[in-house]
Amino acid sequence: MQENVPESYLPEDGPQLIHPLPDLHYPEEINVATQLVDRHVEEGRGNNVAIRFGDEAITYAELRTRVNRLGNALLTQGVEPGDRVVVRFTNRPEAVVSCLAAQKIGAVALPSMKLLRAKELVHIIDNAEASTVIVYDDLLDEINEALPDLDTVDNVVVVQRNGIDHDHADYDDLTAAADDELDARPTTRDDLALMLYTSGTTGQPKGATHTHRQVLATADSYAKYCLNASEEDVFGGNPPLPFAYGYGDLLTFPLRFGATTSLVENAGPGDLLEAIENHGVTVLCSIPTAFNQILSTFPDGHEEYDTSSLRLAVSAGEPLTHSTFDRFEDAYGVEIYDGIGTTEMLHIFVSHREGQEIDPGATGYPVPGYECKVVDPDSGEEMPRGEPGLLAVRGPTGISYWDRPDKQAAALVDGWSLPGDIYVHREDDRLEYKSREDDLIISSGYNIPGPEVEAVVEEREEVSEVAVIGAPDEERGQIVKAFVVPVESATAGEDLTETIQTHVKNTLAPYKYPRAVEYVDELPRTETGKIQRVKLRERERNQYEE
Repeated sequence: MQENVPESYLPEDGPQLIHPLPDLHYPEEINVATQLVDRHVEEGRGNNVAIRFGDEAITYAELRTRVNRLGNALLTQGVEPGDRVVVRFTNRPEAVVSCLAAQKIGAVALPSMKLLRAKELVHIIDNAEASTVIVYDDLLDEINEALPDLDTVDNVVVVQRNGIDHDHADYDDLTAAADDELDARPTTRDDLALMLYTSGTTGQPKGATHTHRQVLATADSYAKYCLNASEEDVFGGNPPLPFAYGYGDLLTFPLRFGATTSLVENAGPGDLLEAIENHGVTVLCSIPTAFNQILSTFPDGHEEYDTSSLRLAVSAGEPLTHSTFDRFEDAYGVEIYDGIGTTEMLHIFVSHREGQEIDPGATGYPVPGYECKVVDPDSGEEMPRGEPGLLAVRGPTGISYWDRPDKQAAALVDGWSLPGDIYVHREDDRLEYKSREDDLIISSGYNIPGPEVEAVVEEREEVSEVAVIGAPDEERGQIVKAFVVPVESATAGEDLTETIQTHVKNTLAPYKYPRAVEYVDELPRTETGKIQRVKLRERERNQYEE
């Protein structure tokens, strides 16, 4: 392991990693930045467009120059191998450059979500013991507020784009004075390249560590074999780069194959449609909520914008419902490849792949390079086909927490990683999602997957969004409760509640229907768009205990 990475912060008993594909057999010495950028220039693809951002087109040759200059600038600032470098941006080219520059000099990139407040930043930065922060000036306020409470930060580098006054080092000044040439720091395949913190849907964020070969493996397994990614592709979408899903879709995957990434700041439905038209996006990556927003906000979007470049869409972050799949395919003529991945596993490890018949009722099959099984949560024994249990995964990535031995042991069983999802392994070999482990509602002895109920409630045209949780109940232990955001044309009230309840009873086993329905204007979400059911559960528990 590289300098400045305390071995005591890494798990003593980590996940069992396997590398069954020849693509995953990397040399001992390898650097992810050179693989994603320099390699293409050296092999004659320097004029290919690496990044599109608005009207700007950045070639691989230009990207290499920018990475080299920032890497040299960071060296002058005292950044050493193994140092954690916080990268705090919206989806902008400087975010890509900053991550790659840190990795090229042997440091560890730590992308930070833009909406995090000072208190949250203090926890993450102090936990990671980061030495340097590179930040977009529009996001500087929270860093400045956090600084007095940070123990290890020596450097703050500000990308000045909005004229905000500051007393820190200036990104443009540092890079303008730096050399264009930079030899990559010798790094091994098992040196840390990336740290990502979980979104905190189930508690305090945890740092997930990823090595150089693990970052590359996400592209050389999922992107290669499931998406059939190539030099001709343009990857676009709105997952934030600090989100593991976004980091893969919008940085690792396109740059691994000499393709193009389309970056859009703060992308809403219209921004995504414009990017598809203007940048020729071929692979659209998003979450179910955003696909639904495109469909509802721009019902004629496929006619208003030229979306003919699209060849497929990718969804992760939350379960994709059958109705969303069908509606998007009907409107845009492409299938959405649902997938499950986590911050800890770095990207998707269960999905359908191009050329397979997609069953919208299932997530799919293990991604080539991965193995999956469904186990009993208590014994760890494999469950019979058709029986729900805890998903266990083994592959080129695995769960490895930074300085969290308490969580590390619970995340593994016999070396297999436990992402925390309830699945059924069907007779047709597909894996069918049921719920998050903590979304399983136990009511009067019945096990009820909350997302299963959500999918049925969402079928009603009166419903825009829904979250289902288990609310405490003296008689039943828990009851199924639905928090519903109705569409503008719907009237919230007893009649709609009865309609929803009847629909669920007619679709699922009657004991699964929501005994309580509450209408809300919006659902609590993380910055990545995931519904924070933990907040809803906490609210219900507090009200119950009062």
